[in-house]
Amino acid sequence: MESPSSGLEFLALHPFVRATVQDKINGTIVGSALGDCIGLYTEFLPKSVSRSAYPEGRFQLIDPPTEFRNDGHRNKFQIRAWTDDTDHALLIVLSYLHHDGKELSPKDVAQRLQVWVEQGLRCLDRPPCGLGRTVGTVLRNTGYLSNPTQVAYDCWVKSNRSIAPNGSLMRTHPLGIICLAATLPETFQIAANFSAITHADPRCIVACCTVTGLIRGILRGEVLHEGNVDEIIDKAFAWVDEWIKKRAGGAGASGSECNTNPEENELHEHGALLEMEEYTRHVKVTSFEELELDDSQKMGYVYKAFGAAILALRLGMRQAGYGPYGHECRSDGAAQQPHSVVFEKVITQLTFEGGDADTNACVAGALLGCWFGYNSLPPQWRDAMQHVAWMMGKCQALSQIVGGEELFVDHHHIHGHGLQPRYRGSEDPDTAIDGGKGLMSAQELKERDQEFMYQYLMRSKEATEREKKRSLEAGEKRKKTARLGGMFSSLRG
Repeated sequence: MESPSSGLEFLALHPFVRATVQDKINGTIVGSALGDCIGLYTEFLPKSVSRSAYPEGRFQLIDPPTEFRNDGHRNKFQIRAWTDDTDHALLIVLSYLHHDGKELSPKDVAQRLQVWVEQGLRCLDRPPCGLGRTVGTVLRNTGYLSNPTQVAYDCWVKSNRSIAPNGSLMRTHPLGIICLAATLPETFQIAANFSAITHADPRCIVACCTVTGLIRGILRGEVLHEGNVDEIIDKAFAWVDEWIKKRAGGAGASGSECNTNPEENELHEHGALLEMEEYTRHVKVTSFEELELDDSQKMGYVYKAFGAAILALRLGMRQAGYGPYGHECRSDGAAQQPHSVVFEKVITQLTFEGGDADTNACVAGALLGCWFGYNSLPPQWRDAMQHVAWMMGKCQALSQIVGGEELFVDHHHIHGHGLQPRYRGSEDPDTAIDGGKGLMSAQELKERDQEFMYQYLMRSKEATEREKKRSLEAGEKRKKTARLGGMFSSLRG
């Protein structure tokens, strides 16, 4: 990748450009986390159940927050909290910050992922909830850290090259920020490298390349309308098509040595690994319904989350008043909706489709948050999300390092007090692999798990009691209505 100073000349065009990029960087990270928080409300539910579980048709994180549906999955989580999707994206951010932007290491992130499986996100004392099957299988493999890409590739081959889940797509968006000064091909290569440490399937790779390229393009002002979106979609497919050939030829296209199966090139030539028609079908859908996101057998398929995110970005552009090529698309004279309303509307609509809703909304939230910016995120979500102030501090630090922000920031938690001229991630304990707190001992992990189970049971009990209370109140209301109806009937008689 080019040095941080090169490729960023556009930031000097006007102070407004720098401020806009900063806002969009914040919007990318926080918008994705918000999508994750909201999507959790319907994760793994069929669409029909999603609708009935939240009949009010909207979600709120500020007091009083929308209560979770009472079930074994949601009772594991706190309201207003994100899931593993955002944790894994933050591991990339924290790794990059820890190296002061001088090193972008897939292997370091692989190590952080392996620590996360047991320890969770130590800097925020978050336990590991929601580990995907593919990530778990790869990370627990003997010898994983010696060559993460090779182990992930071997696991994929053992699956008969059939698994293409969304676990690397959900974490890729910070790379679009980090690649702000990189060329588009360099960005694709970096996205591929980071996907390949857990997800080797070309469909996972191309989805990551496209989303990462779109984030970079929006930040640079190169993606201004749907026509530009389609250009990135096409370029990513062409690049990954060549990447597969290089990997099959043993050219180290994955960013590290990876011994591939000899038959891979033949499979690719027959369209068995990356097929244009399937790719195009998912990026050209006109409604979320077309994606069948709540299909119980395929909800984790990467193209479902990918297609949903691309459509969400298109809808965001259109509903905010941008046509396919940047022209105004409203001809009915209707007032343009505030961007915060559009973000909420699209993410809510996507969430009510059910399925792997937290991941779907996480990726969509990254693209929409990048497009609209942090200041246009719905405040009734943004201002109440857990750890949002902490997250904003890391966004500002990330902006400094990639070149999007030269302002001083407050790092009193590192230096004691006052403003410091430059953020140094290597001095920020949050960025250490143990969060600056040390790794938990076996006894501490046992106590944490016991506390987790206690909180789970308490949330289940409280939710059940609320349901009983509402049921009794509804019954009393029906009786009262029936009595009043009887009184009126007797009066009429």
